[in-house]
Amino acid sequence: MKLKYLLAACTAFFLVSCSNDDELPQLPQHGDIVGLNIKDAKYIYTSGTNTRSSAAQYRQIKKDGRDMELSWIDDKGDTVRINDLSKIWDINETYLMINTERPINYKPSFDENGNILLDPIIGGGHSYLINKETEAIYDLGIGLNGENAITDKQENIYATQYSGLALYKIHTQDVTNLRLEMYAQASVPQAQFVVNNKGMCFYDYRYIRPSYGMQQFIISNFIPQTEYGNAFVSHDNEDLYLTAVSGEHESYKLVVSKLNENKELQSQIMAETEFLDYWGISQPNDIQVKWNERRATMLINVYGRTYEYQFATKALTEVSANLNGFFATDRSTYVTTNALYARKSVDKLDIIALEDYSIKELDLSSKGIDFRSIYTMGGSDLLYFAGFQYSTSQSVIGTIDIDGNVEITESTPNPITNIIQIN
Repeated sequence: MKLKYLLAACTAFFLVSCSNDDELPQLPQHGDIVGLNIKDAKYIYTSGTNTRSSAAQYRQIKKDGRDMELSWIDDKGDTVRINDLSKIWDINETYLMINTERPINYKPSFDENGNILLDPIIGGGHSYLINKETEAIYDLGIGLNGENAITDKQENIYATQYSGLALYKIHTQDVTNLRLEMYAQASVPQAQFVVNNKGMCFYDYRYIRPSYGMQQFIISNFIPQTEYGNAFVSHDNEDLYLTAVSGEHESYKLVVSKLNENKELQSQIMAETEFLDYWGISQPNDIQVKWNERRATMLINVYGRTYEYQFATKALTEVSANLNGFFATDRSTYVTTNALYARKSVDKLDIIALEDYSIKELDLSSKGIDFRSIYTMGGSDLLYFAGFQYSTSQSVIGTIDIDGNVEITESTPNPITNIIQIN
């Protein structure tokens, strides 16, 4: 499927990046939208009651510290105020992905009495890729979820349809001919997927698609006596591993298997536990995986117990520390390259060092900041936050390190209701 792409002259993009906020035209008094003034942005944030309110402003802080409005760019080179931007994801070094409820160039139609006829809003909205350097927008023609998007070594992007029932591959090598390919289909909403650099894919907790052709396999082809499992990739993203509970009553084992692609798909058992006191998988996602960046190992949580797989020695051993909370899907835990942070209360976090699994408590109540948003950045050993500093009455952005030190890096008089940091 060929994607429509929207491209304005680069000179127009650069000229409008510093436009005065007060001169922004209001919809629909503008040309076709072709860009977003995102070049050199360090943060994007919303300022207002909430991101869906008409009063909310979409703003950005540039790398040089300028705080300015985030705005569309039309084909005349003018900036246009944003009033519909439901999601923003930082996908990789080249692209952002955004979702809007209606197409960005939507033009309402009218009935015979002059009343606006609104088209129904599509679940998941409309997705666009935005080139951070050129500011050009590419219409993906479908609503995707960029939350867990993956980029392979050819810079293809993989993301699920917003329902989670389909995985799509975006071919990005030729920006004049971006292609969208349905890569795999799932049977349950929001199914998990893992893709390595070669395009080998594990999805829906049981299916494997090789990087060649359309043929698919099920997990029991490679780990016998199992129906569901999970998968993870090596640190260089080259190799794909499966993990599942295999066996029958009183003889269960946790197994780790490595997949190999030659002319056909094969697997090799890398490690397994001697015996697992386990009563069977009640849900497909009972097995969860998470990287320990500090030790370069994979943590595998199964039925309330956590095991560590060591790639170098192929050892699979149980971890004594209780790490169950770090595999939760809610916003109560945060993972950096050197620590796992688990929220105990509004102001207190447990910090578990990934180096040795030691635990200490961090009390944020004495820092003089209302920590309104806490988030992580891939590849960083710092925890990031946006909040409000009482002593200065300023909205602030900053970092927290493994020792509990809090550092403010940016401040703005505008209230921050949601934030994304740009790589």
